[in-house]
Amino acid sequence: MTNEDELARLRLLDEFLEGDEPDLDDWHAELDAAELKVKKARLHDIRALLDRDAGASVVSIDRARLRAELQKPITSDIDTPLTLAARGTHPDNWDALIDDLAELERMDADQLK
Repeated sequence: MTNEDELARLRLLDEFLEGDEPDLDDWHAELDAAELKVKKARLHDIRALLDRDAGASVVSIDRARLRAELQKPITSDIDTPLTLAARGTHPDNWDALIDDLAELERMDADQLK
């Protein structure tokens, strides 16, 4: 919000509080305009995020394959569960582990571009 917007909002509030008969229709119109402005700003931010990620690689997730890849080190290497615990991830939380591994694969695919 710019200083002019803030000043206009404060003037409307001052007029509303000091006036004999406040014009509630104008007040509601100003609120509606402010809400629309916020929604447009959010839409702009969302579009910027989508544009930023438009070039990202799409990596298909084969959950069964990733789970099998994760089970081997978890069951055979004592350090893996400790490493996961240090990261704050429980070894039984397969969905989080698979999502992390898929994200790493996506990042690798992006770097190869």
